[in-house]
Amino acid sequence: MSRPPELRSLDQLLSLADNGDYLPDLLSRIEANNVEMRQFAQDFRGTAKGRITLTIDMKTDHFGHVEMVIEDKIVGPKPPKRKAVGWMTGDGALTTQNPAQSRMEVRDVGGHRELRTAE
Repeated sequence: MSRPPELRSLDQLLSLADNGDYLPDLLSRIEANNVEMRQFAQDFRGTAKGRITLTIDMKTDHFGHVEMVIEDKIVGPKPPKRKAVGWMTGDGALTTQNPAQSRMEVRDVGGHRELRTAE
């Protein structure tokens, strides 16, 4: 008497879900995320990070019947955070100039301009 085939790999387990429709869908979404990550890395001239989370909840009864509930989450790269710099004034407002730094007064000294070269 031969033994029934045993499912030993993760892809074999995943292929059971949704009558075989789940695994091709998951792989398609992973490939789409891969394309998004590549495009992101090219657009921002850096690296792109993503995450695939796969959760398989399993339940069995005393007869050995196993029920699996599979959830996945595919997260693509996040755009870089926007940064800004400002200075706080004494009353708590923000300004683009450092209030503790003295300002150099720039004034026009006339229409005469002269270029000098280093000798």
